[in-house]
Amino acid sequence: MTKMIRIENADTSNWPVRVTVQHKNEAGEWVDQPSPVQIDQPTQMTETYLTSGRRLVIEEKPAD
Repeated sequence: MTKMIRIENADTSNWPVRVTVQHKNEAGEWVDQPSPVQIDQPTQMTETYLTSGRRLVIEEKPAD
């Protein structure tokens, strides 16, 4: 089943968030999709979808 997911930076600090989408290759290993999404501003949002062979990695990154 495919699910649409929204991720929002709901904080007012200067700490950005990076969202990396990964998918499983033929060998069953997780592989990063190119161009992770950087969420830098408060209330900034991104949308992506999940499936059984796809996952999201959400990381807090240090402020610049």
